[in-house]
Amino acid sequence: MNTAVLVVHFVLAFFVIGVILLQGPKGEGLGAIGGSARLFHGPRPRETFFTRVTAVTAVLLVMTSTYLAFFRQ
Repeated sequence: MNTAVLVVHFVLAFFVIGVILLQGPKGEGLGAIGGSARLFHGPRPRETFFTRVTAVTAVLLVMTSTYLAFFRQ
């Protein structure tokens, strides 16, 4: 059981890294100071999908981390 959770933990860790790298830049940088037309539009569907996938995967990663930290012997 512990080995399976450890393998899932490693897979989730690499998946989180990959999903984060696939996301586009969120900030406008210094362009946000003068105002930007993009600030007034809602997020694109692709960005909301990757945001949700990242959140779900991060929660699963925290759950496996907690299991490995407290219940593994």
